[in-house]
Amino acid sequence: LLQAALRQVLGSHVEQAGQSVSDEHVRFDFTHFSAMTPEEIAKVEGIVNRVILDGVPVETREMPLEEAKKQGAMALFGEKYGETVRVVSAGDFSKELCGGTHVDNTAKIGLFKIVSEGSAAAGVRRIEGVTGLGVLGLLDGSLGAVRETASVLRLNNPADVVHKTRQLMEELREKEREIESLNSRLASVRISSMLENARSVGGVRVVTALFSSTGGEALRAMCDRVREEAPDAVAVLAGTENGKAVIAAAAGKEALARGVHAGRLAGGVAKLAGGNGGGKPDLAMAGAKNLGKLEEALASAEKLVSEMLK
Repeated sequence: LLQAALRQVLGSHVEQAGQSVSDEHVRFDFTHFSAMTPEEIAKVEGIVNRVILDGVPVETREMPLEEAKKQGAMALFGEKYGETVRVVSAGDFSKELCGGTHVDNTAKIGLFKIVSEGSAAAGVRRIEGVTGLGVLGLLDGSLGAVRETASVLRLNNPADVVHKTRQLMEELREKEREIESLNSRLASVRISSMLENARSVGGVRVVTALFSSTGGEALRAMCDRVREEAPDAVAVLAGTENGKAVIAAAAGKEALARGVHAGRLAGGVAKLAGGNGGGKPDLAMAGAKNLGKLEEALASAEKLVSEMLK
């Protein structure tokens, strides 16, 4: 039933490329050139379930191979058949050559639900599905997850999970906007302080700093402030968070004109801390693996800037 439905929806190029079937689970590999869309999956699933619920008799007959071919029976590609073959038919919907066991009526399958669709090999897709009591087990698991989610969200009615989740996502986005605003203001305060204590290298002010519990976004915000407030400045900032390190570098307009390149600067500093990266001349990001080498790496920034100056 699944193969016939796939051929209806995707085209006659679909052929079986492997399968595993039990009373509750099916794995079906088939030839196809791209991932199925959610709409295609739903359509195939609906076709199969309609045939199941129609209660179509499943008939098995033995006949000469040539007669089976004339009747349009599907055969496995590459399979060798004898002169007499076994043909299994589900009404006019599906007719295949098969030596396996089958129900005598599609209604006995109960229901069919596709669980996943993905790549099995080049040009071959794989569908995993459940049938009969397997569908009930899937429903029980899904409803249990919804009820548990409702409990975590402190909801009395599981039907409110979607509404509550959307509400929480909007609140989270608002908090993120507030955090971004606070980071921007904090960056301004930090940068003003650092610029006052910047070191001069060939007429260019160089700022370096190491921050704990600070991610890439906060470092980027501080670098943006340097570019806005100090055209003659170069900043190389490192931040550590959750055992990871990020390095950000920025160059103001005057520093750029003098030959400073933030991408090469970020990459050079990161390399000394076991990392790599780079970016644009005015703003760049890099990662570092050796947190213990960050201070030593940052100390190299002045030399790197000096070598870049025209």
